[in-house]
Amino acid sequence: MKSLPSLTSLRTFSVVGKCLSFTEAARQLGVTQSAVSRQIKSLEESLDLKLFDRVGNSISLTISGQSLHKRVFETFGLMADAVSDATGSSQQQKLNILAPPTLAARWLTRRLSSYPHEFPEIELAVHTMARPDIRMDCVIQFGTHPTAGSENLQLLVEQHIAVCSRKLFEDREAMRTSCLLHVFDNGQRFPLWQDWLEIEPDHPDLPTQGSMEFASLELAIQAAKNSVGVAIVDRNMIEYELNAGSLVQISPTTVVGPNGYWLEISAENQAKGRSVKFFRWLRNVAGPTKDASE
Repeated sequence: MKSLPSLTSLRTFSVVGKCLSFTEAARQLGVTQSAVSRQIKSLEESLDLKLFDRVGNSISLTISGQSLHKRVFETFGLMADAVSDATGSSQQQKLNILAPPTLAARWLTRRLSSYPHEFPEIELAVHTMARPDIRMDCVIQFGTHPTAGSENLQLLVEQHIAVCSRKLFEDREAMRTSCLLHVFDNGQRFPLWQDWLEIEPDHPDLPTQGSMEFASLELAIQAAKNSVGVAIVDRNMIEYELNAGSLVQISPTTVVGPNGYWLEISAENQAKGRSVKFFRWLRNVAGPTKDASE
């Protein structure tokens, strides 16, 4: 079996791949730029792989480099976490969580008030887009099932309802002459109205003439609140508006699932104390998964 490259060269590769700069990597590692270049050259030769594309003063990871960097970067991160946990380091730490944007803004942030008391020494970073240079401690995944191999918990099941402003709800003629509000992505409408109308095709007060499309659910929610029309929205995303009365459900009809949100922690992160603690904490503050009958 071919011997592994040196830890020094792999560590150097981890840092260079993260910042995509030999100069910045040298600064972070406390060595010269030429030393970084030698380590990367040695690693490429030992692996017989081209890890970086070089154009002028810029570098980028090759396909092979991206695949290797993801695992090397995570491995060095896990080693640092293991040392921190073993020594009980009180140094400020960061916990990274990845979540869909609307869920992060409309559901997750409303459940974080007790976080500073539970995790006083761990800074929380909520991300809405994956990044190759950041290891996510937990992920909230959207779909019909969780990622294979992860410890997971279903936080929510989608419950789509038709809503409008109280102003339209109390003036049915105005509701009928408003618009159906649609959400689209990459030019394609989500089939929210189609699914709802399969259950209740003959609601007497739905708009029949106009429609509008919005590139995000957030925009559609704001349009509904501003009496532009009637929207289909996951009840979980508009808890505040329903309680405050700024949005009103126009019918009991609810389209449940098939998608939902899953809190996941990977097998690698199950060895990290702070990741497991956060997973259990969010599971408790989220409460049991609700169905449409509750």
